[in-house]
Amino acid sequence: MADETPSVRDRILQAARRLFLSQGFNGTNLRLIAKEAQVSMGGIYHHFASKEEIYEALLPSVGLVQALPRVASLFQAREFPENLPEIGRAIVALVRGHKDDFKLVYIDILEFQARNVKPIINQMHAAFAHASETLLAHRQAAGELVDVHPAVITRCIVDLFMHFHLTEVMLETSLAEQVGLTDDAMAGQMAEVLLHGILRRP
Repeated sequence: MADETPSVRDRILQAARRLFLSQGFNGTNLRLIAKEAQVSMGGIYHHFASKEEIYEALLPSVGLVQALPRVASLFQAREFPENLPEIGRAIVALVRGHKDDFKLVYIDILEFQARNVKPIINQMHAAFAHASETLLAHRQAAGELVDVHPAVITRCIVDLFMHFHLTEVMLETSLAEQVGLTDDAMAGQMAEVLLHGILRRP
């Protein structure tokens, strides 16, 4: 049977992740990471030159990057944009399932002006825009949609659902609970606002 004991490098990364999430980037130093990982300072420096290098090594393992294609695929569905409730539910699941990953992303935004995660964020926005642009352009040409650039429509959808639920998860609040709705019903009502606005047509 193969040895499943984490390598020293993996132990350092796992320890750093726990500390960054519980104490923040500035509240963590190499000595704390070494203690948490149960390795010597020499062991730390054998693998990493600095705390920042440890942080940068964590980013490729952020699971939300692997989860994004599932959400992006919904923007390619023939039902788009009528499938906005499903998109909303998928984004809720993404945010709730990767809360700690988003916290690590925020560290980069706050500490390093997003230089590490900016390419990931740009890639995400590009994927969503590319996925939906052909469908929206076709429907615009047929006169079915308002005259707004497809990239603007897609960005509004993603940002509304993403930032709304990120705020709720990070602050541990729930508008759905406050107004007596399920998460699914909340996604449906947000989709209704996006698709049809808030005023009844005469």
